[in-house]
Amino acid sequence: MYDYLSLGAVTKKYAAKEFPSPSKIWNTLNKREKAIFDAQMQDKNSAVYKAVIAGRLAHNTLEHDDAKKDKFQLALLETYKREIGVDIDETWAKEMGVVSTKYRYRGKFDGVGVFRGRQTVWDYKKTNKIKTPSGVKKYLKQCAAYAIAHNEMYDSKIDQIAIFNIGGKTIDEIGTRVFTYDLDGDHCDEWLNDVQRYWNESHATLPGF
Repeated sequence: MYDYLSLGAVTKKYAAKEFPSPSKIWNTLNKREKAIFDAQMQDKNSAVYKAVIAGRLAHNTLEHDDAKKDKFQLALLETYKREIGVDIDETWAKEMGVVSTKYRYRGKFDGVGVFRGRQTVWDYKKTNKIKTPSGVKKYLKQCAAYAIAHNEMYDSKIDQIAIFNIGGKTIDEIGTRVFTYDLDGDHCDEWLNDVQRYWNESHATLPGF
């Protein structure tokens, strides 16, 4: 569909080495929350550390479509395919880089393609419990960032973002919930406001605002 590049390759192509990622922008604008998170990640017995490790493992399973003979990951993958994957009409790419030269940021999306008939950027979120709409709000700006950059780079028509939430700590608890939102929602404005704030704090001039 499109000539996708890795984050490293797209960064080099667009001379975007100094451009921040959505996570860097969040960390810069939320220093207190970042400090608390870092402290919790130092304790391998903390709930936060265990949840992050479980999330990374699940993310790897979904990215590569490979459970590596792990019973829990296999159940997770099968549930995902049955309850979410069945509605993915097309997958254009996974884990590829995008850059917005207009707003000056870069990042790597989880997946992009056609979901339930609409061009969509999606994000995988493995959690201990299924999230509520308010619980996924902080992930929406990240998806919006990737969609905006993708449309800018490829002149695509992505108009939907989706969070694919897989929850549960045991095989018997595994469940899913999909959150979809129009790209023209408030989260786009919120994201671009965050980008502007980041560059303002960096004392740089941000074109396009």
